[in-house]
Amino acid sequence: MDNLTHSLVGALLGQAGLKRKTALAMPTLIIAANIPDIDAACLFWLEGAGHLAFRRGITHGPLAMLVLPVLLWAAMLGWDRWRRRSNADRPAVHKGWLLALAFIGTLSHPAMDWLNTYGVRLLEPFSGRWFYGDSIFIIDIWLWIAMGGALWASLRAERKAALHWQRPAALALVAASGYIFANGVLTGLAEKRVADA
Repeated sequence: MDNLTHSLVGALLGQAGLKRKTALAMPTLIIAANIPDIDAACLFWLEGAGHLAFRRGITHGPLAMLVLPVLLWAAMLGWDRWRRRSNADRPAVHKGWLLALAFIGTLSHPAMDWLNTYGVRLLEPFSGRWFYGDSIFIIDIWLWIAMGGALWASLRAERKAALHWQRPAALALVAASGYIFANGVLTGLAEKRVADA
């Protein structure tokens, strides 16, 4: 998926209530939801289409899913220590929750990438096999609209101190899942029709 969609997923996870678990939860979720795309830096050393062969590989595989959240967690703890030196009254982070959120956000990334037509190599470096969900396109404007609108509604409700400000975010995550599932079913039916023809 595109990075706006990944960022919206991270932000909605936070607005659904996870941001209340610890300080720095929201930036951790949003950064984590994007962090496997550090492989985009390969544009600086690979020419032509070589960067496409490198993308969605090792930084999306099982080793990265173990290492990247821990690196992000350590960076966020360092940031927390630095910012608390200038203002000790800032809320402290809960190390356990911060690590859990780093894992949740990071794992959301290959899950979303698997759903689209471009695919992802989920087993790199052990296997170069591509996995495709074929449910949605890399950029899906309907997801942008639904998730962006829900994020706005949730943030607005939170500012107004509404009792259930998390509800729009949670509903958007459920609706997006339903939309993706329905697209997957339609894709499966279309593939079966073509195979039977």
